Amino acid sequence: MKFNSGNIVEVLHNVLKRHKEKEISFQQIADLLDDHGMMLMIAVIAFPMAIPVPTPPGFTTLFGIPLCILTMQLILGHDKPKLPNFIANKKIKTETFKGFVTKAEPFFNKLSKFFKPRNKRFLSKSSEKIMAVLAFLCSISVALPILFGNAIPCAAILIMSLGMLYQDGLVVLIGMVTAIVGLTIASTVVFLFFWLGKIAFFKLFSDYL
Repeated sequence: MKFNSGNIVEVLHNVLKRHKEKEISFQQIADLLDDHGMMLMIAVIAFPMAIPVPTPPGFTTLFGIPLCILTMQLILGHDKPKLPNFIANKKIKTETFKGFVTKAEPFFNKLSKFFKPRNKRFLSKSSEKIMAVLAFLCSISVALPILFGNAIPCAAILIMSLGMLYQDGLVVLIGMVTAIVGLTIASTVVFLFFWLGKIAFFKLFSDYL
């Protein structure tokens, strides 16, 4: 299905039309997003961490764990997200969600200038599986306190999910390449950490070994 900024905004507005209560839970939002829920939820969660700015301790883990859960569900072929209870039951005011939709609309309108349906071979089921695996590995990197291991993997997740939403295979490919770069950096940092730690350990305790 061709997906554009208007469709995304329309889906979000339909959530508001179908929900008449004063508060709405995250699981209700996910359910009302219908078939677009999985990719939209992943994109929304990844967006705040894709910006390389300092964050408080535990911030990336807080967002990384839900990303791990959602991307694993993506690998298993789930179309709709199922959130853990401590997130699913969290409620916000419907007016707050409406404000988010209003602010998000210009963002999606700007995106429509760069995204368009193309390179369908990167939108196949096999490509989606590869994307899901890369997104899951990136989510693990985001959830762990790895230096330089958060922003690039998170940006990759955001790019891949938006590429899928807009049915833009070129963007999905760019996201996959970004994921590989991010994972390579994160793996290198982890390797250097343990390698330097091993050297420091033997240097400090060589007399006792």
